[in-house]
Amino acid sequence: MAKEEKKIISLEDFMSHLNKEYGKGTVIDANEKETYNKVIPSTSYSFNNASGIGGIAKGKVTMIAGLPSAGKSTVLYDVMANDHKKYNQPSLLIDKEDAYGQDYGSKLGINNDLVKIVNPRTLEDMYVILLQAIKLNIFGVIGIDSVTTFVPKAKLDEGSEKMLQEATIHSRYMPQVIDALRGTETALIGLFQLREKPGGYGDPYFEPGGNAWLFYSHVRIRITRSEIDKELFQNTMKFHFPKNKLAMPFKVGTITYSWLGGFDTESELADLAIDAGIITITGRTYTFPELPDFKVTSKAKAIEHLKNNPEYLQTVIKPKITEYLAKTFDTTSVEDNNIRLD
Repeated sequence: MAKEEKKIISLEDFMSHLNKEYGKGTVIDANEKETYNKVIPSTSYSFNNASGIGGIAKGKVTMIAGLPSAGKSTVLYDVMANDHKKYNQPSLLIDKEDAYGQDYGSKLGINNDLVKIVNPRTLEDMYVILLQAIKLNIFGVIGIDSVTTFVPKAKLDEGSEKMLQEATIHSRYMPQVIDALRGTETALIGLFQLREKPGGYGDPYFEPGGNAWLFYSHVRIRITRSEIDKELFQNTMKFHFPKNKLAMPFKVGTITYSWLGGFDTESELADLAIDAGIITITGRTYTFPELPDFKVTSKAKAIEHLKNNPEYLQTVIKPKITEYLAKTFDTTSVEDNNIRLD
C-alpha cells in the first residue's frame, strides 16, 4: 500500500491564500503593523505628554469622559482646531447637545469653514450617519457631543423602558465602527457624561450605555477640574489616561484653562520645566537656565517671568521642553504645536 503523501504549504503560500481569500492585508508581517498613523496634537503640552504619542491618533477611537463642565467639549474643539491647522481637513461634529458656538470655536482656533454639524434624532440614526461619514474618509476629526445624550428610537417614539437598550445598540454598531475606521485618516472622539453610581464602593462614577465603548476604544481619557476661580475666570483641568493601547496608560497631565484667554500654556510650560529640572529649585529659590544670576522665590513669580519674556520662553525654555518630551514619545507634533507666547 502506497504511503499517503502529506500536503505541505509554505508560509508564503499560507499568507498568499489568506490575502486572496479574505482580501489584501488580511495577514501581514508584524514589522509592517503600525500602532498608529498620524497624530493630532493638543495645545496642551502635558496632554500630549500624557497621551504618550503627542496627541490624538487618526484611525482610532478616543473616549473622553467627565462630569458636566469638566472641559470635554473644549478638548474636542481644541483637537479639531489643531487638525485644521496641521492637516487642513474638514471636521464633522455630531452635536446632539446643540452646544457648539461659532465664536467659542473661533476663539479656540477652529476654522468654521471646515466644520460640518449634524444632529441625528435617535441613537440608531447617529450610528448610520457615523458609519457613512467614516467610510468617506474625508473628515480629519469626527466628534460626538455627546454619546450619552442619544436615545434609542423605541424609547423616544414609544416610551419603551426595556432594559439595556442603549448597551445593545452600542454593542451592535461599535464592531462596524472599528472595522470602518481602520486605516482611515479620521480620528473618532466620543464624549461621555459621567453618572454617579448608587452605593459607596470603588469609583463613584461610571460611563452609561454599557461597555461597548469601554471595550472598543483605543484610548480612554477622564477629565476632572478644580473649582472655578471666579476672579480670574479659570480652573485647572486634569487629564487621566486609564486606557491606552497606543502607549503607556495611567499617565496624567494638567493645564490651567481661562475663559478669557484659553489654555494658559505659559503656566503649563513653567510646570513642565520645573518637573524636568530645566528650572531648578533650591529651597524656595527658582533658577532659570542661561540666567544664573536671576532668581525668584515663588512659582507664581517664575510663571510671571516667562509671561513677561516671550522671547526667552520661545528660544530657551521651549526647545528644552521639546527635547524633554521627545524622550517620552517619538513625534514631530510637539514642534508643530501652536503655543501662545504673547
